[in-house]
Amino acid sequence: MGYFYLIMVALFFSFGGTCVKTIKPFFAPSMITFMRFFVGVLWLLLLKAIRRKPLRADFAASLKTHWKWLIFGAVAKLLAYTAENIALTVGVSYGNILTQPVQMVLLTILGVTLLHEKMTALKWTGVICCVAGILLISWNGLSIEALLSGNITLTILYIITGICAGLFVFAQKKVADAFDTLDSNLFMFSVAAILGFFIPLAEGNLLPTGTPNLACIIAIAWFGFVTGIGFYLNAKAIPLVPFQMVALLQSTMVFFALAWGIIFFHEPVSIWIISGTLLFVAGIVIMQHRKAPSAH
Repeated sequence: MGYFYLIMVALFFSFGGTCVKTIKPFFAPSMITFMRFFVGVLWLLLLKAIRRKPLRADFAASLKTHWKWLIFGAVAKLLAYTAENIALTVGVSYGNILTQPVQMVLLTILGVTLLHEKMTALKWTGVICCVAGILLISWNGLSIEALLSGNITLTILYIITGICAGLFVFAQKKVADAFDTLDSNLFMFSVAAILGFFIPLAEGNLLPTGTPNLACIIAIAWFGFVTGIGFYLNAKAIPLVPFQMVALLQSTMVFFALAWGIIFFHEPVSIWIISGTLLFVAGIVIMQHRKAPSAH
């Protein structure tokens, strides 16, 4: 089931750009971010009701001890989705494929600096492949003038997204032993939804620019489902499969995302984007490689 969960998660998250593009004609990026968290919380509450699983007996004590990491994770995820949704409303629907290698590189750096994990030559090779892939996709064969006029801004937004998404994963790791995954995600997404509400409120963008159509309403509901249930399934899958397979299966998201961009929006995909995608997927796989234990 772990492999099935991870493929489903990759499929779910690949629709992120499609959802934003569908909602964009009616709502501002900041409102899309708020609705993603808000509807995601509703899906998590529904799941909790179906499971009929109460809070752990030590929830209050754990919350008192780890609340800073929970708030940190909520703010990091809010910043990640804010930057991502701004970029997706401007660029192509598959632009967020850049966030995964950035997140993986950041988690590797955090593992080395804060968790004192060892870096091997193979891992450094993976980092170089990820960075090279990001540069290829960002360049996309454009002239320097065209690159500086727009692509650099989008790349910076996706780098911010990847960094903040990586910080959210790190926060999840810090509280994993203290909370049930469903409860910690529910708390962080609820805080993010509350904080995220004040951004469109301050901008005056709470109301849609027109009456949302059926496709927009479905996209909002699906986006929330992807956010809430997708992260829950991902956490459920990780203990069930070899760790090196997690990143490999998650990275298939980029191929789905490219496919939806071509099918739904007829977006061009150049050889530079394909090459860069394959390069950073290879880098992710290399960074997740684990040396097999020797037989005795």
